[in-house]
Amino acid sequence: MSKKTKSVVEHRFYNIPADIPAILLEGDKWYISDKKSSRMHFHNCDEIGFCHSGEGTIEFDNGTSVSFKEGDCTFIPRHLPHTTYSVGGSSSLWSYIFVDFNVLLSDDLMHIAEGRDLSLDDIFRKNCVISRDVFPDVFSLCQLLLDEIRGRRDDWVLVFKPSAAALYYLIKRMYHTLSVASGISDFSVRQCFEVRVAIDYIQKHFADKIKVSDLAALCHLSENHFRRVFLAEMGTSPLSYINFIRINQACILLSTSNQSILSVAGNSGFNSIASFNRNFKNILGISPRDYRGRIAVKSDSTLYQKLIRTYNGWTEAEINPH
Repeated sequence: MSKKTKSVVEHRFYNIPADIPAILLEGDKWYISDKKSSRMHFHNCDEIGFCHSGEGTIEFDNGTSVSFKEGDCTFIPRHLPHTTYSVGGSSSLWSYIFVDFNVLLSDDLMHIAEGRDLSLDDIFRKNCVISRDVFPDVFSLCQLLLDEIRGRRDDWVLVFKPSAAALYYLIKRMYHTLSVASGISDFSVRQCFEVRVAIDYIQKHFADKIKVSDLAALCHLSENHFRRVFLAEMGTSPLSYINFIRINQACILLSTSNQSILSVAGNSGFNSIASFNRNFKNILGISPRDYRGRIAVKSDSTLYQKLIRTYNGWTEAEINPH
């Protein structure tokens, strides 16, 4: 087995609102430099990108890369490690929509999200750029979503949600079209990001009892080796990562519902109020009750930024990657 040291894969975690499960990041903070980061990163949600100026490269964890240019749209699924940089001596300007399709799709469509074949993301390592000429319907819907979430005109949510659901259908169709065109029939391609299956499982089952041994089995690794690989790739232990995901869910419930602290703890995956309070304060430096009190007064950006920094989430482009 290779002893080569792997760089930590950064988890760029974004709090997606439950009522409108998408956020827009744009403006002058989103000029992407020509400096290539030494670290790959992935998001907890799907990324739709819009390159407004410049050109450059998107590189993935298996060594493949694609070029982008002004006017391109891109789609990168959640949990897919990648990095973006512009051509030498320049910068490219982007807007990004981060969307949680699993939340956005209504209950009668959830079987579509649950059935998503994540192994097909290997196709998108080569074809993440959505061409206006090759896939005009997908391109047009991406532009529509950007216009709606940016403009926020009357009833924009009523336009955004069904349009995003339609986009999901079309992306599924793209998966099929691209896989056929690539001649890929065996979807058991091994992911370079070894703990990805575990990350996906935690994202979906954070409220359930999760055993590290079960996560290791999902990744076809021994428990001890899984712990080492997880730490090497994520820069944290499996348990710490699980607690982070659970605390994030608790923050959403505390700020958007009237559930009791005890109910929030249970619905976030903690089996005791003591464990919930301890982990919440360890991560945010404040009790759940005090957090809810501050949220009730105003949105506390300091707490949000502290939560984001725990896993190196970003609200602006990386200026000096290292």
